[in-house]
Amino acid sequence: FEFMKLRVLNGAHSSLAYLGYLAGHETVAQASGDPVLARFLQGLWREISPTVPAPEGVALDDYARDLLARFQNPAIRHRTWQIAMDGSQKLPQRLLGTIRERLQADAPIDHLALGVAAWMRYVSGQDETGAAIDVRDPLAATYAEHAAAAGRDAQALSQRLLGIDSIFGADLPREPRFTALVARHLAALFDQGAKATAQGLAP
Repeated sequence: FEFMKLRVLNGAHSSLAYLGYLAGHETVAQASGDPVLARFLQGLWREISPTVPAPEGVALDDYARDLLARFQNPAIRHRTWQIAMDGSQKLPQRLLGTIRERLQADAPIDHLALGVAAWMRYVSGQDETGAAIDVRDPLAATYAEHAAAAGRDAQALSQRLLGIDSIFGADLPREPRFTALVARHLAALFDQGAKATAQGLAP
């Protein structure tokens, strides 16, 4: 149950927090209520679910459907900014293990890679209106240095951030299918914005 929660719930929560914040949504309910981002979540769960052994008596499709309803509940005010905190500590457990398994299986990682790219766009420290993002993370100063050096060059910024060994290890930066996809998504996030980039993913 804990493993399922970590990947299916927390992985989606973090990805949605970064994309939702960039798209201007203050809460998870607003972000998941956006049809474009709700469709992104469905695609993300299709990539995550094959890596999760379902606990006895649990159907992962039903679990994901219940999660979406919970995310969309306006009475639960989870702020995207709060969930976006401490990505350096959350990404390895919530997304990167899943990505490793999908790469090993030669399976699609389009939505998972967009979650990572959205984190990169977020920690660059400036939102889509040009306003500063209050990035709260033990590595915030490191992100700021990389962002200052790379600017809006998605290739340069992604290479710098992927080089943070404590997050990505030594293996993921050497996976061209992953690194190229992250750089492409990051470029789209800079050029087109979060909603248009999510909209452009295959259904």
